[in-house]
Amino acid sequence: MKTEYREACRLKSLCFDGRIMQIIETIIDYLLTSNRLPYPVNAFIDPVSNMCQLKCPLCPVGAQIITHDRLLMQMDTFKTILDKMPFLRTLDLYRSGEPFLNPDLLTMIRLANQRNIRVTVSTHFSFAKPDHFFDELVASGLESLVVSLDGASQETYSRYRIGGNYDLVLANIKKLIEAKIKARKKTPIIIWQFLVNKYNENEIATAREIASSLDITLELRSISLADNEPDVKHEPFSIEDRKKEWLPENDAYISDCYKGKYGYPLSKKVCSQLFTRVIVLADGKILPCCEAREKESAFGDLLTQSFDDIWSGRKYLDARLRALNIKNTTEGQSVCFRCNNFSTTPSVKDKLRLLATVSRNYLFHLRHKTAINQ
Repeated sequence: MKTEYREACRLKSLCFDGRIMQIIETIIDYLLTSNRLPYPVNAFIDPVSNMCQLKCPLCPVGAQIITHDRLLMQMDTFKTILDKMPFLRTLDLYRSGEPFLNPDLLTMIRLANQRNIRVTVSTHFSFAKPDHFFDELVASGLESLVVSLDGASQETYSRYRIGGNYDLVLANIKKLIEAKIKARKKTPIIIWQFLVNKYNENEIATAREIASSLDITLELRSISLADNEPDVKHEPFSIEDRKKEWLPENDAYISDCYKGKYGYPLSKKVCSQLFTRVIVLADGKILPCCEAREKESAFGDLLTQSFDDIWSGRKYLDARLRALNIKNTTEGQSVCFRCNNFSTTPSVKDKLRLLATVSRNYLFHLRHKTAINQ
């Protein structure tokens, strides 16, 4: 009898715990999908869409497989975007093209800096510029500059950065360092981004030595094989072909999704971008994430809509419901319904982590009481 009693108590406790977890999950789901979801404090704004001098084979821009127009963002467009998102505090001023192709880039950086927005720019830096350019770049107020330099020699670097000049990139980095010293400024912080692949992994030690001698940060990153973009396809090479062509031998520099048996989803995490940031194309269209590329995937247009109309709109709501495994609607499906990057069956713990991230944005807005210009 005692054994049966203990088992009955255990089952009752499990049922009670299960109901508690259901209540907690319901509250989390409500907070993450309500129209009071805090606005993001970070955005990617693309000063150049679908334009670059290099032909990197795993980049949809370099591979020339994006169909939307090649565009340079106009200053009026940039001002309108900032006006409609006064809550931004960090800005990645790049996305699907070489940002320095836009002649207004430094003016954009200065404008954002005047509004207390910290700006990061990512560039291949493989272009010739007069010396005063580097002085102006330092004076612009740019917070950090990410330089894509995948190798420590022209031979290895150009295997991926097709059309790039290794010596020119290194020379530009040195000129920027000299300009910072002359201006007695610590910014922009220079980050050497090194995508590790099988052609350059033997040069990692050399890259560390060069970075140390220049007193800049070397960031070693795993290479992505262009399998995470839901609205473009890299053909004719299969993922297995790409793995053989690009993955290094050292497992430490290979993303988990390429180890062992390959399959979707690529990540076991829940997609956080739908809840924490936006991506803006050069024409003002808003994309839901960094992996979406085509303008047809847009969730709205900041030149014709308020930010709130987009952020709290139907496309965002349906995508968030799907990401949280609440509703897999068949109506008005967006690019997110074709995405296999993230798990769509997140646990309560996964949702709680996401809520913690979102709550930081909420607390930021409470502290700063940012006004929203509709």
